[in-house]
Amino acid sequence: MNARLLSPLRVASLAALSVVAMSAATPAYAADGDVRIVNTETVQVYTSSTGHVETRRVYEQLSLFGNGTVDVKNPISTNHLRNLDGFGGFDVKNGEQITRTSVEGEKKLRSVSNYRGQLPLTVAVRYKLDGKTVEPGDVVGKSGKLDVEYTVENVTGTSQEVTFDDGKGGTVTKTVDVPIPMVGSLSLVAPSSFTNVASQQANIAGDGKGGTKLSFTMTLFPPLGSTTAVFGYTADIKDGVVPRSDISALPVNPLDSPTFKTAADSYKGGADTGAELTDGASQIDANLLKLRDGAGDLLAGLIKLRDGADQLNAGLAGEAAPGAAKLADGASRLDDGLGQLNSGAKRLAAGTGELESGTGTLEAGTRKLRAGAGKLAAGADELSAGTGRAADGGKQLYAGTQQLSAGATKVAAGATTVDSYMKQIAAGQGDLLSGLQLLESGVKALPTSVQQKLAADQQYQALLSGMQDVVAGIGDCTSATNFSTTNVCGGLNALKAGITGQIVPGIDTMLSKIPDNWDKLDCASRILKDLTSSDAGDNAPGECFAALGGNRPSTLENLSNPLTVAILSSMSTQLADGRDGLSNDPGNPDLARDTLQSGLLRVKGGLTTQIVPGLTNLKNAMFNPSLPLAADCGAGKRTPTNPADDCGIQQAVGFFKANIPVLVDGISASIRDTLLSGISAPAGGCLPTSKTLVCGAGALASGGSSLAAGAGDLAAGAGDLSDGASLLSGKTGELSAGLTKIDGGAGQLADGAGQLSDGTQELAAGGSKLAAGARKLNDGAGQLAEGSTQAKDGSGQLSAGAGKLAGGLKDAADGSGQLAGGLKQAAGGAPQLVDGAQKLSDQGTKKLVQAGELTAQNYGEMYATMTAGAKRAEAEDMAFGAPTDAIGLTAYSYVIQGDDGEGSRNLVRGLGGLAILGAGGGVFALRRRLV
Repeated sequence: MNARLLSPLRVASLAALSVVAMSAATPAYAADGDVRIVNTETVQVYTSSTGHVETRRVYEQLSLFGNGTVDVKNPISTNHLRNLDGFGGFDVKNGEQITRTSVEGEKKLRSVSNYRGQLPLTVAVRYKLDGKTVEPGDVVGKSGKLDVEYTVENVTGTSQEVTFDDGKGGTVTKTVDVPIPMVGSLSLVAPSSFTNVASQQANIAGDGKGGTKLSFTMTLFPPLGSTTAVFGYTADIKDGVVPRSDISALPVNPLDSPTFKTAADSYKGGADTGAELTDGASQIDANLLKLRDGAGDLLAGLIKLRDGADQLNAGLAGEAAPGAAKLADGASRLDDGLGQLNSGAKRLAAGTGELESGTGTLEAGTRKLRAGAGKLAAGADELSAGTGRAADGGKQLYAGTQQLSAGATKVAAGATTVDSYMKQIAAGQGDLLSGLQLLESGVKALPTSVQQKLAADQQYQALLSGMQDVVAGIGDCTSATNFSTTNVCGGLNALKAGITGQIVPGIDTMLSKIPDNWDKLDCASRILKDLTSSDAGDNAPGECFAALGGNRPSTLENLSNPLTVAILSSMSTQLADGRDGLSNDPGNPDLARDTLQSGLLRVKGGLTTQIVPGLTNLKNAMFNPSLPLAADCGAGKRTPTNPADDCGIQQAVGFFKANIPVLVDGISASIRDTLLSGISAPAGGCLPTSKTLVCGAGALASGGSSLAAGAGDLAAGAGDLSDGASLLSGKTGELSAGLTKIDGGAGQLADGAGQLSDGTQELAAGGSKLAAGARKLNDGAGQLAEGSTQAKDGSGQLSAGAGKLAGGLKDAADGSGQLAGGLKQAAGGAPQLVDGAQKLSDQGTKKLVQAGELTAQNYGEMYATMTAGAKRAEAEDMAFGAPTDAIGLTAYSYVIQGDDGEGSRNLVRGLGGLAILGAGGGVFALRRRLV
């Protein structure tokens, strides 16, 4: 079967088409039988050589097929209406040809009339001879290089609104110029005097008579063509003429025409593909924005965590560490004070030792005094014999006893002062013991009080609550099914699942369809190129004919119809452009090119090699899957070269949250235990070797009491001593007076000696008491010195413990500062993920969305314009219209008249003939007058 197509532009083809189409028509007013009608209108326009319209007529033909009688009302031009089948006229009413006729087989009714309607095309012809614009008549008879240019314009366009998809689920309404779709061809025959005939637009062939036939095709409607076609030819001429040109044109419905329907479907498919691309890219962009928002939530959580770490650092470095330093300073001062107390106690012990030694001497003297008083009583008898000497001795004794009385008074006053001081010391030692017992109770309650204080501390509780919020905000990172939108790991899982489970498979699906669609577009373009190319080579391989078993048909030949060739060539080019826009090579795509396949591969690569691993790294940074939730985060610090045991943010925050109270409790318990070890009594009670504040204070209080009791005894003995000394002084005075008066005799002297013996006995008893009190005072002073030494040892331990506490809290403050610094780095790095996701959205997917929207809108507008033109072609395809239910066809024929000089010569001949006729008429008139 020959694949060459007959030209649809010939008027004869319209008649043939009417025969084919009549089987689809319904009867038109058939009164009897079954009659089908085909109405063809041919508008014939004659123009000058420049395209100026001179005459225009419309030829009407009613073709009736069938048998029966029919009434026909055919819209028609009544201007100079003439019957081409005879001399009879027509019955015309209201612009309609009224016909009642009988049909047996086939019958034709033809007419012609002047056409006064709007022509769909305008034609302009420009002529240049040797590069200079000339009138057509100036070409006649000349030689040179002729350049002829035709401009044919479809002027049926009207502005109307078209609506099409915007590529993102909505529609766009736009006002465009919609012409009636027109196709046509211009043909001419250049005479043999035209040589080197050339044209970039025409199909050129010989006419078999020495001339050159040129044929131009025109598609005069967008988007397949333009409303204006400009083309022409050049030739070397000799004895030039302007050849006649003929244009044939007709309206066409591009949605029904087999020639154009494929292109229309391609535009519609392009719009649908653009919408699908936009939808897929929009989903990718939406998920990228979710990634950006999830990263923003992560950043907010990191900022909260950073602020909480700052608060922890501020609490440890600003309050706890300085407080511990103050405690250490206070303990150091206590240690210094107890050192001074210990030094004073040692000096007191040395003084009481000397006091004990003095009282011993005093006791020995009183013994000697008592012995002397006995001797005095024994020598009373001798006294009267030696009164002279006794008076002298009495005076001396009286002076000595006065000195003794004064010394005893001073001893009594000193003993009273010591007793007062020792009572104050004993009271202070009791207060010291009570204070240490209170201190011991406070130290024992230290962990509980710290916990209570921290329980009421809003900043501390806010810190723990913030850490818990961070842990909860990060969520369960170990579960692969955690897709919650309220925590970071859930969001990361959802993003990763959306990318790997939906976006990437969606891209793979689109990529999997590209090779097949590329092959189809390639085959379609190649087959059309084979049909339209004058090249004898075959472009389409056998694979393009799968329906024929992969065998290229031997009957595939080139088309010769210019219009069909132009249309199919345009479609082949557009299909090739669509193929190249799809991919440069499906099997080996060039990623640097801006094709759909390369764009999808770049997007997929970015998702699989950057975004998905980035999400995994981010999730692992949130939670190290190789460690348990309650991991020992100190292991990572101990092994800095092994990142596998480094805690994730959630584990680190959980570690700090769980261990900060433990750390506080441990620190307070350590402080309590350290302080109690230097303050409290051992479990078995205080021993002489127990070096604690309580034991030392107890021993000190006990020694102080003994010392106070001894001091009291000393004061009492000293008072007795003073009284005895005073009595002795009085008696010796009396003795002196008696000796002086020698009035008392031996009896009185014996009485005085007895009294003296009694006084010395009392004095000896007081001296013994004073010695015993001095010994007790010395023992108490020793115990005070020993207790103050133990207190000094305990205060040293307290000072050391407080120093350790201050150092530990400083290390904790430094660690919290490092944590705050690390979190600041994490918070500083998180915006890069937010910015990266936003940048990929702005510079990648959004541009892909825009490209999809632009593709959908461009192809949608072209298809909507074609659809609107198709509707106009259906409604306005005829110059006047056809009878009801008849098939109506309209064609336009333009004859651009040539110029060969014969018109001027015929005018001269006509004028000459008129002159001869006039002369003949004159002769005839003269003859009549003569006759």
